[in-house]
Amino acid sequence: MVAIMDGRSGCVVSMHRWRESPLVFQSGDRDLVAIVQLDGDRERWTVLVSGKPLGENLVRWEGDDLDAGLSRVRATLRERVPGLLD
Repeated sequence: MVAIMDGRSGCVVSMHRWRESPLVFQSGDRDLVAIVQLDGDRERWTVLVSGKPLGENLVRWEGDDLDAGLSRVRATLRERVPGLLD
């Protein structure tokens, strides 16, 4: 499954079956790349965010509630790089 999210709120707006590689989102204006993947065997989501503002670090979240996970990822990005998502 792939979640399509609203870039401003971070909320999931639709879900689609996805049989290919993980979905990759690139935010050129913030130099970030986000990878969202569902592990169907475990029914768990993985979200990874990397990019220039994070340096060598990644933001990673795994869980079964994608909305909650995206909220946590956004909060972590705000903590690590103040002003990044403003």
